[in-house]
Amino acid sequence: MPGYARRVNLVGHVAVAPDAPNAPVEFLVGCMLPDLAAIARVRLARPGGDLGRGVEFHHACDTVFHESEWFRRANAQLRDALLDAGVTTGAARACSHAGVEMLLDGGLVTHAVVEARAQLTLDAVDASAAVLGDLATRETRAVWIERLHMIGSSLDPRRYADARFVAERLHRMTAGRRRIALRAEHVDVVAAALVAVQRSIGEAAPDVVASVKEAVPIPHHRA
Repeated sequence: MPGYARRVNLVGHVAVAPDAPNAPVEFLVGCMLPDLAAIARVRLARPGGDLGRGVEFHHACDTVFHESEWFRRANAQLRDALLDAGVTTGAARACSHAGVEMLLDGGLVTHAVVEARAQLTLDAVDASAAVLGDLATRETRAVWIERLHMIGSSLDPRRYADARFVAERLHRMTAGRRRIALRAEHVDVVAAALVAVQRSIGEAAPDVVASVKEAVPIPHHRA
């Protein structure tokens, strides 16, 4: 499955990050950076410092999370439900993978500490867009900066708690990708399938974060 369909769990990555003061805001931005690049469809150079350590932590957490028994089970359950409902194979795989991640974010962001940390990071993304712009190529820099401002200033992770919003988001994010595109007539089907698993995903969210935290070493930051 194309990586773009996987990289949407912005809240999850800052939720598993070390607690302050061990996680400078640059590190938290780095934790979101690969997902932000995927959303913007922009390739980036690898950053250094706390930003780069955040990116490394992001990938380490992704590996643990995607190989976890919980994710494999939740992903398969939703995928099979979508296939049984008539969603095409590529779309079912993409929507189950990304849908589980977004519903997990929706469950995590109901916790005040996680919501505050996610908002802090998004505000920093908006404020540092010009600096982060240097990670993109000259040809894509202007678009990248514009999208960073847009995401940082307008993205509301609380909306991932709305299954209909998630289904519509899945329709938009797969549009134009022939192998995984979700058809418009299947948006309602996906929304209903998401509603059916939403409660169990939300209830599992704290344990999922705890298991990833336990498995991924805390990176060292410069004083």
